[in-house]
Amino acid sequence: MKRIIIRSALGLLYVLLLVLMLVTGKRHTILIDNKADPNGAFGAINGMSVQIDALEAAEYYPGDRDKAVVKGQRHRIRVELFDDEKVIERDFRIPLNQDMVLLSVPKMLAGIEPFIEPFTVQLEQASMDQTAAQNERHQQFGSDAEGLPLDMNTPAQPAPAANP
Repeated sequence: MKRIIIRSALGLLYVLLLVLMLVTGKRHTILIDNKADPNGAFGAINGMSVQIDALEAAEYYPGDRDKAVVKGQRHRIRVELFDDEKVIERDFRIPLNQDMVLLSVPKMLAGIEPFIEPFTVQLEQASMDQTAAQNERHQQFGSDAEGLPLDMNTPAQPAPAANP
């Protein structure tokens, strides 16, 4: 009986150790974003330095996005604004099932929750495709400066020669 209790306790200890290693050792990619809201709810920060945990700080300007790879779920972000030299520190958690998240610093500083959102490449690609389709509609290739179509079948007229 004593042997069964010891083996059960060791088995439980191994399972707990496995769960602890999974939670603390899992890597997450954080995309640090400094983009304004397309609807105008918040604007991008003019200039800032962002540091996550003990990683090296990086500078961000409007429209910038960079990534940081971290281990574990609990993290601390430190933001130093260049304009007024204000320093903001905040703790946050990354869900265990998320490999990549988007952290919007302007959203965080505006007090809008959630400032961390799941990020998938398919969602970003769909957004980029939609933007590209909108840009294509505005461009007209094969037209002159006034927007009139160019006649590609007409040969170019040579410039008159100057008489000496």
